[in-house]
Formats: sequence, C-alpha cells, structure tokens
Amino acid sequence: MNCPEARSGAGAGESALRHPTRRAWLAALALGLLSAPAAGRGPAPPKRDTGRPTVVLDRLDLPEGLGRAYGNQLRKVLTREVRRVEWGAGRNNRIEYRFALTELDVSVVDDVLRVRASAVGRLPGGRKAKSRLEFGGDPSRRAALVSRVLEIVARGVITRLAELERVRRGDLNPV
Repeated sequence: MNCPEARSGAGAGESALRHPTRRAWLAALALGLLSAPAAGRGPAPPKRDTGRPTVVLDRLDLPEGLGRAYGNQLRKVLTREVRRVEWGAGRNNRIEYRFALTELDVSVVDDVLRVRASAVGRLPGGRKAKSRLEFGGDPSRRAALVSRVLEIVARGVITRLAELERVRRGDLNPV
C-alpha cells in the first residue's frame, strides 16, 4: 500500500502528512485551479458594436446677422469635435443632434477685444447641454480669437452631449 498511514513506524507517517510531495502539491494546485471559479470574472459583457456611430447635425441655429463664414467655420469645428468624442455607440447606430449658437458678442473695452459666446446642444428626448465663455485678447487678432472661442464652446457642448448619450446607453454612471 502507498498510504502514509499504512507504512510501518509512527515517525514515517507523521513526516509524510506534514510534508507532502511535489506531486501532491501539483495535483492539489491543478485541481484547485480547475474547480475554482475565475476570480473577479462575472458573466461575459454583452457584445458591442465596434467602430463609430453616424453622428448627424440635424440643425444649426445662428444669431441674426452673423456672417456665413462663422456658420461654415462652426460646422467644421462641430464635425471635428464629433469625431473626437466617444459616444458609447457602435457603427450601426445613428445619433442626431441640434446645435444653436445663442450669443456671439464681440466688443473692444480698454484696448482689449472681448468675445462672449453661448451655445446649446440638444439630443432627442429633451437632453441638452449648454456652454458659455467670455474670452479676451488682442484686437488685431480678432478673427483668430473669435475662432478660438467658437471652438471651445463647441467642444464643451459636444463633449457634454456625448456624455449624456453614454449615460443613456448605460456605458457611464449618471453624474
């Protein structure tokens, strides 16, 4: 018999029980790894679409009297910012949003150009994001400063809209 208890002598049996062999350790380890549930693993997450969703600007509203150049520039900025954010949806999804530039005020106060802009973005279902910014700079660089302000305001609105969409889809906890 190969049982340690069956061996003759009390000393040999006690030693074998206190110090298992390498083969016994490896067998116990293999059985433990195979039979134990995987630590930290739950059910597999549901499969998500890969790629990016189709994000469409449904409507762009601008203040009265604002030049066409600002509208075109704002469309380019919105297109770029939409590509940069994570919407929480895959390639088979379509997301529509509306963007309204509610205020664009450019004034010179004490040799400082002040540009103030406000914007609102809307998703279906009444979810909306607002952004407001006032920025100052050199009056000789008026076009660059207005462009920068429009870019920052658009980025803020789009980032928040994407966050709202991720919350709606369950990819992010509500803030």
